[in-house]
Amino acid sequence: MPTDSSSDHANASRFLGVTVQPMYFQSEGVDAVLDSLAAAGVNAIATAPSVYEAVDTLPGDDDAGSSEELPRREPPVDAGAGSVRVIERRLWGKEEVLISPSPSAAPNMEFYEGLKYQPSQATAFTKSDGALIQRIVDGGHARGMKVYFQVSAVQVPGRHDEDMPRLPNGEYPRHRMVHTVSVASDDARAYVCARVKDLLTSYPDIDGLRHDWPEHPPYRLGDAFLDFSENARKIAPRLGFDFEPMRAAADALYTRVQHLSDADLDPLCDVHAMPYALAHGLARNSALTEVLRFKAALTTLYVKELRTAMESVPEGIGKELSPNAFPPPLSLLSGMDFGAVAEPADSINMKLYTMHWPQMVHFYAEELIAHNDQPLNVATLITALSNLFDFEDGRRGTKLEDYLYPPPDKPHRAGQQAQLRKIKQAQLEMNGKADLYPVVHGYGPLDDFDARLHLAWDAGTPGIWINRYCYLGEEKIAAIGRLGG
Repeated sequence: MPTDSSSDHANASRFLGVTVQPMYFQSEGVDAVLDSLAAAGVNAIATAPSVYEAVDTLPGDDDAGSSEELPRREPPVDAGAGSVRVIERRLWGKEEVLISPSPSAAPNMEFYEGLKYQPSQATAFTKSDGALIQRIVDGGHARGMKVYFQVSAVQVPGRHDEDMPRLPNGEYPRHRMVHTVSVASDDARAYVCARVKDLLTSYPDIDGLRHDWPEHPPYRLGDAFLDFSENARKIAPRLGFDFEPMRAAADALYTRVQHLSDADLDPLCDVHAMPYALAHGLARNSALTEVLRFKAALTTLYVKELRTAMESVPEGIGKELSPNAFPPPLSLLSGMDFGAVAEPADSINMKLYTMHWPQMVHFYAEELIAHNDQPLNVATLITALSNLFDFEDGRRGTKLEDYLYPPPDKPHRAGQQAQLRKIKQAQLEMNGKADLYPVVHGYGPLDDFDARLHLAWDAGTPGIWINRYCYLGEEKIAAIGRLGG
């Protein structure tokens, strides 16, 4: 157990959190993990209400491996792009493990009565190992740490096809990195809200919940044009939107971006000309502005429903609601309105997952090239995309191979000023209504991680999260311990 001085150090520090998947507590031991983090000044952890078994094969075609909550492979493959990942903390002595999850506690079924989606049931492994999660909660609290659960907002058991999002032409996107359900689905949101009540009742002493993706993650081109499903059509009037003009405008734009010329891209290649080009386009087509507002209204509605669910059970009163979010300007495509969501939320965790940034440029460019009706200059296209997403500060790459998921020994292709701009933009929107916590990803070489870590820590927010203990070798944990020193 830690000394009193380590707990005092954590309590006196700014907020400093680390996400730790339960299997690392299973592999290394609860006390060993918590003692190491507490000694580095960490005063918050996020984990999942699940326990895991190593398996030889995965059952069926299950893509839950993309979720932070229910991984099926460690490290996650990120739709194949992240297959280069190498974990720095071996899991049960191995660098790569297939894992099968079980809930850490039997569900309280009364919360799910009459719902379309039903929770996973307890297994024999739940009964034998599920108590681990309460030991983590107790151990964190004993060290002066806050303890949160991270749960998915857009993945449900046995998802139904009618609850998946759709493009404005009614089709499902050609490519997706994660097959998340529609935020507009009343059934999907009702399940997650029921799970909120269930978890708070089973674990009344956790400090809060972090919901991942209460939005549409815009990793790929099709994601940017979601959602125009029947669920979205039904909910639009309730939120004050006229669905058909939005759908038609989005469909026209989706068709237009597959008929691009280099001249169309030129205004986006000049960072000074780009704001006017974008504003002019939106001014000429108010229905596209409504699409962005509609996406934001859906996410805001969802977060408000999560808050209502928390406060509907006695154990949820006073607990923290802390959704994860894509950074600006990706937040416009995902639906994360930082200012509106800050009203029901206590904090927002803004992801600076910079290893994804070059891969996203690659994904969008690859699809646009493949489906455009005329050849495009690759250098022009990737410059336009990097500028549009505000990923870099200086010189852009010139070919698709310059924008790949970085291997473990390569720094991330992400500008320092770009990261700071995203932090400041989100802070400005939130206007002090909730705390903003940038989330630094642990993946990458030590020097690059250390630079990204200090950039976020020194950016003027109340604190930060660091994602994924599995990438935090001893040198990185030592770097965390030097923050503020």
